[in-house]
Amino acid sequence: MILNRKYILSFLCMTLILTGCSLTSSLLEKEPIENTPHLAVGRHLEVNNTNESLILYDYKEALAGDGLYYATWRIGDAKLYENSDGDTADLYDAQLYLLLGEFTSHEKAQENRDAWLDRGKISYEISDEKEVDCNGQTYLMIAYTLQNESNPYVRGVSAFAVHDKLAVCAELTCQEYFTEDLETILTNFLENCTYSS
Repeated sequence: MILNRKYILSFLCMTLILTGCSLTSSLLEKEPIENTPHLAVGRHLEVNNTNESLILYDYKEALAGDGLYYATWRIGDAKLYENSDGDTADLYDAQLYLLLGEFTSHEKAQENRDAWLDRGKISYEISDEKEVDCNGQTYLMIAYTLQNESNPYVRGVSAFAVHDKLAVCAELTCQEYFTEDLETILTNFLENCTYSS
């Protein structure tokens, strides 16, 4: 069971890291997509999105039995993109991915956060690393360029944290022409995330 959970976490993280865009259909696509300001992610995280440019695009509880929750916000209008495998997906100017893991202990949450961070450091060319405080929560933030040539997104910034028994990874990636400051967008997003016990 532990190996399965680690495999699922690694697979999901690598999917986020290497694809750079959601290739699965959204649960939200069955309803009109709109800028949903409040989203409960799992049982202990509330996102109050105040950035009108960030549009909620996807929310998945498919791995909730394993304690994993995944949400995506997009910036810009969709453009059709075909990856190297011939799969097509909607591509946006930038996308913000949020991965939340609910675990049985603080130690397990820390172990998973560290594994996610290690994956990022292997997959990215890191240009900056620092701790930031957002709404009372400390995150380790990294800025990077993407090394996968088949990825349409060229740079990004990610934040990793542990809150009690929760592990969190928030990642914002963008296309080459995107000029807005990624760190500012992600920091403002995290300032509006609230954790509960």
